[in-house]
Amino acid sequence: MNKVLCSLIVVGVVGITGCATPQNNFASKVKAESEKHLDVSQQWEQGQKDVKKGEALLADGRKAISKGNAQIREGEKLITQARSNAQKQREAFQAMASSLTGAQNGKRAADLVERLDDIADAWEDADEMYVDGKELIEDGNTNVAEGQSETEQGQALVTSGKTRMQQAESTYQQRTGQGLVEQMHLEEKPNNF
Repeated sequence: MNKVLCSLIVVGVVGITGCATPQNNFASKVKAESEKHLDVSQQWEQGQKDVKKGEALLADGRKAISKGNAQIREGEKLITQARSNAQKQREAFQAMASSLTGAQNGKRAADLVERLDDIADAWEDADEMYVDGKELIEDGNTNVAEGQSETEQGQALVTSGKTRMQQAESTYQQRTGQGLVEQMHLEEKPNNF
């Protein structure tokens, strides 16, 4: 039983460590060389993290801008439709109000008042649609502004991250006398002796 348990543990440890593939990037290469370049490796990795975070902010910002622009367009459509509906109801109300003087009896007057009430309700609906359109435009403008802020922050992070990565590579090159690309290329050449 103990042998089986020990075998399973050994197989598990070997399986876990065997599945972990090292990254093949500048930072992992520098770490593998020596501890004296650890600061360069960390600087490059931080730059890489900044670039990834910046790219995510750029994507989020673009989505927010797109959503905001869609809200603005929808709000403008609502406002246009509301203005048109309100104008129709205003004209219908005025036409119906002028016919009130022609009511011959109470039933006819009650019918006219009921129709006026329906027109007034439709007019109020148009006014509410106008308010909804304005709110959509305001929400859209907010999303556009937030999206622009996110894209600016994202672009700044991408730029600073790339700069940090380039500085790390430059520092490494100054310390070792050769660039990592050159070194990796030399290591890949087979020895034909």
